[in-house]
Amino acid sequence: MSKYVRQEKSQRKHPIISSSTSIIKAPVVPTAPKERPGWKGPGFTKKARKQPPPAPTPSTSTVLNFQHNDLPIELQQLLLNIFRTAFPICQDYSALKPTLREIKEALFERDFERALGRLDWMEAYVVRWSPSRALCYAAVLLGVFEEFGEELWVQSMFQGPESDIQRPSKSPGPTPRPLKAVCFGGGAAEIMAFGAILRHILTTESASGSNGTNSLSRSEFHRPVLQLQVVNSANWTPIINSLRSGLTTPPTLSKYASASAQANNAPFLSPDVLNISLQRCSLLEASQEDLDCMVGGKAVLITVFFSISDLWALSVVKFTAFLLKLTLATPKDSLLLIIDGLDSSAEITLEKDDQGKERKAYPMHYLLDMVLLEKQLLSLMDNKPAWEKLLEDQSRLFRVAGQLKYSIGLENIKFQVHLFRKL
Repeated sequence: MSKYVRQEKSQRKHPIISSSTSIIKAPVVPTAPKERPGWKGPGFTKKARKQPPPAPTPSTSTVLNFQHNDLPIELQQLLLNIFRTAFPICQDYSALKPTLREIKEALFERDFERALGRLDWMEAYVVRWSPSRALCYAAVLLGVFEEFGEELWVQSMFQGPESDIQRPSKSPGPTPRPLKAVCFGGGAAEIMAFGAILRHILTTESASGSNGTNSLSRSEFHRPVLQLQVVNSANWTPIINSLRSGLTTPPTLSKYASASAQANNAPFLSPDVLNISLQRCSLLEASQEDLDCMVGGKAVLITVFFSISDLWALSVVKFTAFLLKLTLATPKDSLLLIIDGLDSSAEITLEKDDQGKERKAYPMHYLLDMVLLEKQLLSLMDNKPAWEKLLEDQSRLFRVAGQLKYSIGLENIKFQVHLFRKL
């Protein structure tokens, strides 16, 4: 095939003129700046660009203080083992999930009768939330006892003073008179926390005695006895019986356990060390006579753990009246320990105006101070507040030790803690 030759007829009729030398220039089309597409017109107003929110500055109320835990890991694991033994349902967590969702919904609505009205629901609640709280409560209690060891009730717990709080006046021997602790709104977590404290005290003193030394500077072995009164509107009797059995029964050993293991197999606590009783009562409806009977005439330790926010959510007026009646019923040198979640420090409404609008709101610690520390409300005879605040921490974090093993995941707990002493 011959090489193609362009014919004359196919030649261009006009010469190609360079754009740089052409007289006729194409109009310059302005290019729009790069921006987001949108509607434009005569009524278009460009919106101002949103400024990024300022970075939050740390404050004293948001900084979490870590809760120190002096309880040995072995003791904490024994505590969790009791939960697993007393409530085998914790071994099948997947089967508990539907029930736990319903319980959580009922608790969110503050329908405690529905959440804790059935035994199977109560057991599910215990195995899910009580182990983490029990470890947290025990760490807080031990920390308070170590920091405020000069308080009369704490001395009675650790050292057994010669006062009539611990021992009858005509008792010939060292037989102790039980100390008393009242847990308002308490349940399984409080029982196990106090059980852990008692076990820690007995183990520490026993080890000190075996080494020929006594860290408490006492010549005789002190064996504390605690009367724990749980006050709750729900029927915790079956749970208490299960926990009491778990605390006072030696754990089941394998048939292949060694002779030394079988000989050293002992219960978590002796049956006569911890006496547990249940008082069913609605705190907001309790009379002055009811509280007088619950607290008694001797110095006591009063605990209100993760209950205050629920109480004032039901009625701030009734909750304030409860605190005032509790103040009148509490003997001198008693301790009031309050633990609650961080969410409880949100503002709460104290009263409303004529139109039903919120008039003023205060955080929880302010409400406690206003009721318990106000001079004009209490102790009018000597014009002094009825309580003295020993401790306040509005943001604290308890971390569960990673070595602990439990059938259900354990949770870290954020909380606030307040400690008062009756004057």
